[in-house]
Amino acid sequence: MNEVEPIVRKFHESWDMRDPDRGAAIIADDCHFEDVVRGELLSGPEACRQDYIRWRTAFPDGSLEITKVIVQDDWAVVEFTNRGTQTGPLQSSLGEFPPSGRSMEVR
Repeated sequence: MNEVEPIVRKFHESWDMRDPDRGAAIIADDCHFEDVVRGELLSGPEACRQDYIRWRTAFPDGSLEITKVIVQDDWAVVEFTNRGTQTGPLQSSLGEFPPSGRSMEVR
């Protein structure tokens, strides 16, 4: 197993463990996550931890299943499935989405 794979697994598995600090602990201060669709940019571990809390508030029953990890050198691609029911509000750059009670699955 490449040394990168345990790192990306730890980050993604933190969602299922309901442990945002565990996931944020491996994020570098100069790390940037960009959500192109919503026009959101997250920078650093605290922003990633807050994003976790935002999604967990909206989907408290959320789960994440890693399907595949592909590693080449120091790059990784993680295929995963998120599932959950929106029973809380979801804050977004597009506004607040009130609880819908609907289930979702994202891959």
